[in-house]
Amino acid sequence: MESLACLNGELMPVDQARVPVLDRGFLFGDAVYEVMRLYQGRCWLEMDHAARLRRSLGEMEIQGVDFGRLAARVQRAIEVSEVREGTVYIHITRGVAPRAHVFPDPPVPPTELIVILPYDDAPIGRLRASGVNVLSHPDLRWKRCDVKSTNLLANVLACQAAQRAGCFEAILFGEDGQVTEATHTSVLWVRGGRLEGTPNGTGILPGMTRQLVLRLVKNLSLPWAESRITLDELRAAEEVLLVGTTMEVLPVVRIDGAAVSEGRPGPVARRLQDAYLAAIEHWLSA
Repeated sequence: MESLACLNGELMPVDQARVPVLDRGFLFGDAVYEVMRLYQGRCWLEMDHAARLRRSLGEMEIQGVDFGRLAARVQRAIEVSEVREGTVYIHITRGVAPRAHVFPDPPVPPTELIVILPYDDAPIGRLRASGVNVLSHPDLRWKRCDVKSTNLLANVLACQAAQRAGCFEAILFGEDGQVTEATHTSVLWVRGGRLEGTPNGTGILPGMTRQLVLRLVKNLSLPWAESRITLDELRAAEEVLLVGTTMEVLPVVRIDGAAVSEGRPGPVARRLQDAYLAAIEHWLSA
């Protein structure tokens, strides 16, 4: 099977999944989501993603999710889909209720959607080898980017601007000129031989791949620090990296048309790519 949806526990082809028009996720974007990578039919960083999902639901006060049942539904959907290399998308809304800005009182059951899709890594794999061009773009998102909500319009517009400019991704910067993250990846950079990234907080999503990379740098004896950086400083960095669930570790070689360092992937990117693959292989062999 090429794709499969599980909507409130019922399995069906993705194109047959339907939600009512009064679902608050549809009306208000009152929903959170997670995306996990499947390697050989197994969910990579599953517990980390589950913890972030739990946190997002808590921050948005969405109640009524049975996490044991959700995990079982995810596993069942993977097994039935027979997808081995793919993604798992989990989308949970506050539920269906008459349209009003306040929460339904009493609460209604949340809407739970799981989608299993195959994923071809080859195109991104080629970009990992060559590096990518990115566009800078003002960060117009809401002020709780630490919550993985479905309110992604600002991300969509920035990503579309990048595509129109012939770029892979858009790196976002705030009114103060400081870099935050990208539209669907975390941004890291190398400066003075040290790997750095924007401090965690409400302005960025706590990325699962970023957290894994920080565990890997300890084994590689790479210095790490949370740090602020302006867009001009980022352009002058020794290396710039995008990291994410499907991107893994992706070098940036040009920002707004200007080359980063020598305009090709650097040694830190290569070391992290090798360490990332080794971590996956070790996990799969366990």
